[in-house]
Amino acid sequence: MQKQLFFLLSLLFFSTITSQEKNYQLDSLLQKLETTQQKDTLRINNLLALSNYHFLKDIEKSEPYIKEAISISKSLNDSLRTSSLKTELARIYVTRGLFKEALTHSLEAVAILDSINANPKQKIQAQNILSTVYRGYGNNEKSLETALKVVELSKQLPLDKKTVRYYYNLGQTYTQLKDFKNAEKSTLKALEIAKQIKNKHLEMIMTSVLGDYYKNVGEYDKAIIILKSSIPYYKSKKQDRNLASSYRILGESESLKGNYNEAIPYYEKALEIFDRTGNLHYAKITNQNLYIAYSIVNKREKASLAQQRYEVLKDSLESKERKTLIADMQTKYDTEKIKSEKDLAEKQLQISTLESSKNRNLFIGSSIIAALILLSSLIYYSRLKAKKQAEIITLELKETQKRLALEKQYKDSELKALKAQMNPHFIFNALNSIQDYIVLNQKNLASDYLGKFADLIRNYLHFSDTGFISIPEEVHNLKLYLELEKLRFEDALDYQVTVDDKANSEVIKIPTMLVQPYVENALKHGLLHKKDNRELSISISKPSENIIQCIVEDNGIGREKSKAINQKRQHQHKSFALKATTERLDLLNYGKEQKIGVEILDLKQGDEATGTKVILNIPIVNK
Repeated sequence: MQKQLFFLLSLLFFSTITSQEKNYQLDSLLQKLETTQQKDTLRINNLLALSNYHFLKDIEKSEPYIKEAISISKSLNDSLRTSSLKTELARIYVTRGLFKEALTHSLEAVAILDSINANPKQKIQAQNILSTVYRGYGNNEKSLETALKVVELSKQLPLDKKTVRYYYNLGQTYTQLKDFKNAEKSTLKALEIAKQIKNKHLEMIMTSVLGDYYKNVGEYDKAIIILKSSIPYYKSKKQDRNLASSYRILGESESLKGNYNEAIPYYEKALEIFDRTGNLHYAKITNQNLYIAYSIVNKREKASLAQQRYEVLKDSLESKERKTLIADMQTKYDTEKIKSEKDLAEKQLQISTLESSKNRNLFIGSSIIAALILLSSLIYYSRLKAKKQAEIITLELKETQKRLALEKQYKDSELKALKAQMNPHFIFNALNSIQDYIVLNQKNLASDYLGKFADLIRNYLHFSDTGFISIPEEVHNLKLYLELEKLRFEDALDYQVTVDDKANSEVIKIPTMLVQPYVENALKHGLLHKKDNRELSISISKPSENIIQCIVEDNGIGREKSKAINQKRQHQHKSFALKATTERLDLLNYGKEQKIGVEILDLKQGDEATGTKVILNIPIVNK
């Protein structure tokens, strides 16, 4: 699903390339259509002009004009024009994200051209749209094969705006295949050709596409500069869809840099245009991005509103798509059924005619044939019905899988937002300790603490984006953290970290910053209130092939006494890290068969608390 979303984003930038560049006025076009009521080539041309006009303004209005043009072309037995018009209809469906309909018309256009032995110039447009549809379906290998064929054919033709599109499509396919070097090369080639043919419109479109490419490969500053340069042009030409896409990608680039306050205005501008133009698909995506950004900057009410709008749009789109698919399948089934019933009625009429003109033996024979035909038809109907029902069930299953994939993506977004809050919290706690040393004028300790703190932060920032860390790396970070805490405890802290040989492997991965909050809790709520003999042990083992077990044990005052001390304080401070870790565990466990387990035990001798033990059972992840 994530591939289709990336494909649709890039396609919106390029969807205007083949639209007529003349500024036709709608009233003039409608008047021309009214004067050409005869179903001929002139009316087809006027219908195509109206379709191209609406392509930029309101793309759904383009469809009926193209369909009427196809109907007229078929009645004129003009196969070449029919193929061209079907290719245009496929392009409209692709821009709207309706890949099933686009594939049907693309294949029909190619089949028509093959049947009339069309030349390469006539075939290249249909092949190019077919490559785009394959990419939208996620069949990137087939898309690349077709796109390379199109580019080779284009080398035999003069350079024009279509050549730009051919190299653009090739670049998008390379991007889907993660071949970023060839993707950039193809996109730059498209931009070069646009400049060469002095087409300012295509030049700006390809500039925006290049900015989107740099965003996807992590060159966010370069993407922001390029995308900003396209906005004045789109505003001056009143190209709302391209303007909204530029705003949205700018927002995503700023978000990926961590600049959520800068990203929000871009998202809001994009959403205003998507809402105004009725683009539900991108309105849904933008609301999801706004939910994450608002959450991180603590604008809870706006985040809640964005989430509600996202859920409404998601349900609306899923319901609409499912109904359309099922209606199409039912219409196809009904059409075939009516045709079969008509054939059967004609055969029965022939049998009735034979009854009056043939003798008894011929009549008996004809009756037997009729019975066999009827039986065959019944068998055929039953099999056809079963087949159609199976196809409908398959479509519903795919829709369910699609919905589950979207829900997983949504949970992943929430997890990223939560991690973005945990990292600053950890840094804030450490900086407080450094501040204490500076206030007490303990410069040597402050310097030592700051050096180790820098090493630890460097490690956590390195592994923050990956989400997972190996056991040796996690142990190294825990020891750094405990050394910092030992300085804060003025060396009145004894700790021990032991790792089983079976668990001490670079291959075994666990979630980043999963163990540290429990160690922090042991120090802050268990050992801090104890004057001496502070002991902490961390052991990591591999009790089974699929589980890593981590035990954090302290000889502190216990949870009950710590809770009583905290209640006496006027300003009780809850441990954000442990609370956030609990929420993070819920997200990490979402949809998983093997879940991360946490067990907290109070250690006692008789009625006296002797400490706390935390047992973490973590499923092994090989990455």
